[in-house]
Amino acid sequence: MSQDPKVVSIKPNLAARTAAGASALPAPLVGVRDLTVGYLQSALGEMFDKADDNLFEMADKAGNNADQALFFEAMRNVRLQRHNIVKKTCDALVLAAEQVSSEAPQGLSTTSYELDTLTLVQPDELEETVAIDGMVNRASSRNQTALGHLLMRVNSLLKKRLDERGNPFAPGALAEHFAEAMKALNLDIKVRLIIFKLYERYVFNEIDGLYESLNESFIRAGVMPDLRVSTAASSRRPSAPPGAAARGEGSLAGRLGENAEQQEILSMFSDLIGKWRVASGDVALAGLGTPGGVPMGTSELLHVLSDVTAESFAGETGQNGLRRHVQQLLHQQRVQSGGAKTVARVDDDVISLVSMLFDFILEDRELPAAVKALIARMQLPVLRVAIIDKSFFSRASHPARRLLNELSRATMGWNDHDDLRRDQLHALLEQIVEQLLAETEPDSDLFDSLHQRLTEFLRTEQRRSERVEQRTRDAEEGRARIKAARGEVAREINKMLVGRTLPVTVVDLLRDTWSQVMQMIFLREGGESKAWRHALGAAKAMVHSVQPVDQAGMATRVAQNRQIEAAVRGGLELLGLDAASTERHVQAIVVPQRAVLAAVSAPKDSAVAGPKVADIAPAQPVTEAPPVELEAVRVEQPVLEQEAPEAAPETIEDLPSVGAQRWVEGLGTGCWVQLVVAEGKAPQRCKLAAIISFSGKYIFVNRNGVKVAELSGQELAQCFDKGMVNLLDENQLFDRALESVIGNLRQLQART
Repeated sequence: MSQDPKVVSIKPNLAARTAAGASALPAPLVGVRDLTVGYLQSALGEMFDKADDNLFEMADKAGNNADQALFFEAMRNVRLQRHNIVKKTCDALVLAAEQVSSEAPQGLSTTSYELDTLTLVQPDELEETVAIDGMVNRASSRNQTALGHLLMRVNSLLKKRLDERGNPFAPGALAEHFAEAMKALNLDIKVRLIIFKLYERYVFNEIDGLYESLNESFIRAGVMPDLRVSTAASSRRPSAPPGAAARGEGSLAGRLGENAEQQEILSMFSDLIGKWRVASGDVALAGLGTPGGVPMGTSELLHVLSDVTAESFAGETGQNGLRRHVQQLLHQQRVQSGGAKTVARVDDDVISLVSMLFDFILEDRELPAAVKALIARMQLPVLRVAIIDKSFFSRASHPARRLLNELSRATMGWNDHDDLRRDQLHALLEQIVEQLLAETEPDSDLFDSLHQRLTEFLRTEQRRSERVEQRTRDAEEGRARIKAARGEVAREINKMLVGRTLPVTVVDLLRDTWSQVMQMIFLREGGESKAWRHALGAAKAMVHSVQPVDQAGMATRVAQNRQIEAAVRGGLELLGLDAASTERHVQAIVVPQRAVLAAVSAPKDSAVAGPKVADIAPAQPVTEAPPVELEAVRVEQPVLEQEAPEAAPETIEDLPSVGAQRWVEGLGTGCWVQLVVAEGKAPQRCKLAAIISFSGKYIFVNRNGVKVAELSGQELAQCFDKGMVNLLDENQLFDRALESVIGNLRQLQART
């Protein structure tokens, strides 16, 4: 698919971010994305297996040599490129999923076309388009309800709204990714149509189960588990008339539809709350007013609430504390005015529901005390905006809800023992709360502007913490690599030296100098590289070259010594030694080698030393020196320190449970946990910043990106079994509270 030059593509940035493992998607969307990728990989694998057989049959049945050659060539291309096609299709899906969370424009521009630039669609392209549209329509029509639920759940997690065509998991998107990947094969239209038929058979015909699994995954993650009400409301929503001329009527129909949905949801809440009052049997939960009283208007109710102070409102604790406080205010107002004013049923239900929501939020054990204090002071502003704007409950993107959710996400890393007096985020949140409390009739625009202000601040803070976090990851990765290199070098050097009697100079060379060469090569090239094998082979050859040799092996040994000397000189260059130091280290191995050769050449019955070492075909010319008696040593202990392996559990009771191991395996970088770093200390909220591949260590950082803990997988599993670590819920705070309240009301209704 061609890209308009006026469209700014964000895919390279998304690709880089995805390759680095830094997904911006909410956790439930990541799980759905991975399920879809896994399904595509499996289904496409089966499809390509069948494609090979089908193309062979077509070639066998071909009516002429040209068609037979066409199908055989296509079969060869498909067989060679199948893995690339699968990878490109899955990568395109991942990028499309990442793109829905980006706030950048998604590629539509108002480009004007000159008449002479337009061309007719080619017949092959038209035939292919018809085939793709047909299979997409068939898959979409079968899964209309499941796709509708899926899109609603995706939209509930995003800051922008997608339409059906923008759903990255819809059949249209999946078919487009596959068709785009297939273009690289440049197949004939006959073959392409066969492939697309197979794609429909093995991918789309079995996709119904995938969409059920995706919705189940969202439900397990707590994303809109009950869609029956909203779906019913949507089905009754008036649709906009088609055509540009009806835009005004369409917008009116849209507003009517939104009002209908709000009324539907409020009616559902009213029914549930009414039954809750009856089932509770609490007089305090009766209607807010006197029987037969005149209902107050919205403005009058807000005027009553304007007399409330933040301190008295935030001080209400216990179940239905907010509602009880409003009830006391109304009672005082009736006593003072002598009237019999009451609260309208819809406003009464709003007050009850907001009270329940804040009861749930303030009882959340995972929220730090400082966060609860801020949220408690936001009860009054939220109640006011919910009374003014009834879409507060039906709109997941309502600014007040977004502000509450963003506040919860921003304070995820706060701890009860933190000193927040100098914390800039805490100061900003205090200002936001004060500004909300100052408005007696806050509207959505105020919440929206405050949300943008908080978001901009968090974006700056996140960039700063990400830099620190990246430095922490790099430092830990570097330490782990060095540790792994040292351990591998120590293991190999100790293995080849312990138990042998060798010249002291050779032992010193391998232990002090050549080990550094091997470590540097391991770090640069890795333990599987050719350079590492050469360095390790050179070390083993050095040990072998100072072992006794007979007359028959003299010539071979001399040639090997020359190679060893060249290898030593080449390796020492990596250390950047000066010429004198390099020559000294070379002589540490050359002199013992010559001594071994000289011992073979010396007469056995001679009492004097054998011929000079320089006469035994030296690897390189050296100045003659008087014979030197070489000191030898038997290596009994490891010469390089090795890290002790992680202690294995001594008893079965010490083994982590299967559940703990699965929990650890399910952790992904970026998740927040509450961890007891050391027994006896207060729990610490921290984020999993990295899982080091070289050591298997889990690195945790605080919200500033500074390392606070480092644990192995086994240690982390043991912490889980001991209750010293738990995963923090990163789902939207308000949405989680709303779902819980509705669930509790439904359970109460079912029991009555």
